[in-house]
Amino acid sequence: MTRNEAGKPGDPGVDPGSGLTPGPVECLDKQLNGSSEVITCQIDVGYWSNARQCYQRLADPQSPPPEGFDPVGAWYDCSPPPAPACSPTGQVCLDQWGTSNWLLTPPPGITTLTPGQAARSLVASFALTGITVGFAPDPTVAGSKSYVGVPIWMWAANPTPLSYGPYVQSTTLGGVTITATAQVSSIVWNMGDGTTVACANAGTPFVVAYGAVDSPTCGHRYARTSAAQPGGTFPITATSQWQVSWEGGGESGVIPLTTTATSAVRINEIQSVNVGAGG
Repeated sequence: MTRNEAGKPGDPGVDPGSGLTPGPVECLDKQLNGSSEVITCQIDVGYWSNARQCYQRLADPQSPPPEGFDPVGAWYDCSPPPAPACSPTGQVCLDQWGTSNWLLTPPPGITTLTPGQAARSLVASFALTGITVGFAPDPTVAGSKSYVGVPIWMWAANPTPLSYGPYVQSTTLGGVTITATAQVSSIVWNMGDGTTVACANAGTPFVVAYGAVDSPTCGHRYARTSAAQPGGTFPITATSQWQVSWEGGGESGVIPLTTTATSAVRINEIQSVNVGAGG
């Protein structure tokens, strides 16, 4: 049975709930004349991919990932249809047939995930957020400002599991039970004046009684005013560096993530008054 169809038949998208890609409802083998022939979707060498035009299955044994590629993936063999479907007068035999492809998500019809793929799918469901910016002077207070050379304190205010960690989730995806724990390992503050400050912890909340002293954990002093900046303020960006540790299926690993939060601060110049000898 053939179909006269323009273009290349495709595959369904990844199911966000399971991390798996359903097999095509109809498997179509592209012909030299541009039409597509309906073929069996699943045979012993794998499940047919309309997009790749080959039968795919998880390679066994697995080899290391290609250099520079995301290690959370797997090799999948790509095999042609059995003879006589692949012939000089019939199927287009693509050069990828008989080869393997490194894929982060399983191809169509594959119903199992590797532990790394299950972990990646679980972590993708995390609704992690940026921190609530703690800042002294407090940018949320109307008219709040500071001055050149005066200590600035930065911290993660009111931390929650989703804004700072630890955030722990377990689930079973693609036949693999995975537990993942997300925790902020550091916060990189872009201060808006061309400098960044890397803080290895949540920082120390400021208390007025401390006075004008440097933060013991996370602080900054501006060397110039913000007067020339748009809106007269320095834009602040706090980028949280997350480390998500996972284990399951006899394997473990770490997936890095980032979230951001923004604020702004007005920095003025301290004005001095010269008083003459006569008063």
